Amino acid sequence: MLSALRHRYYDVLASVYLYNEYRGYTGLERLLTALRERYPHEADFIAAVAKHTDDERRHYRMFKHFFESQGRMPLAVDRTCGYIDRFIGLIFGRSLEELDAKDILEEEQFFKLCRLVMMTEFRGMQQVAMLLRSRLVRQNPGLVRIFRVIERDEPSHCLPYQRWLQKRGGHLPGLEEQLTDIRIHYWLVLLKIPILFLSIGKSRLITFPA
Repeated sequence: MLSALRHRYYDVLASVYLYNEYRGYTGLERLLTALRERYPHEADFIAAVAKHTDDERRHYRMFKHFFESQGRMPLAVDRTCGYIDRFIGLIFGRSLEELDAKDILEEEQFFKLCRLVMMTEFRGMQQVAMLLRSRLVRQNPGLVRIFRVIERDEPSHCLPYQRWLQKRGGHLPGLEEQLTDIRIHYWLVLLKIPILFLSIGKSRLITFPA
């Protein structure tokens, strides 16, 4: 019984991370395209965002391999489990897909999007640190290896956005954004993920997102 509950927890955790890493790198691809168009001479920042995109794609592939190595598919979670999805929806009032190039290229909106990415990564650093202290997670060497890679990569994802915003005179996260971050974190941790854990009949993906 305890073994089944433990493996259910791993399934839920890895499925939620796989979804968020996928949404992360596909969203960053759009941000990177806008950055190259809006600020073509910002070579260092473009390189940092490109690295961030590549890292998120690699993290996604690690979680994909985690499931493939065990011969099963991830749980079919959706954008209600997506951190950046929730953040974009609450701050911009629309989905990530509904943010068109005009929205992203307007300077204040672009700064806002950079703040949301930065805050998501700072939250990710805190979450990974907590998971690596968890006895339950440490019992799964495969997940520990993945989270160690994420732990190593995360600082290079947060700081370039913070420094670029400061350099450009864009303000750092305001009260509304900070409160939204807290709201999303606890909504996921205390409500959404426990519901997913208890949804024993939850379907699994048929194919991995590409």
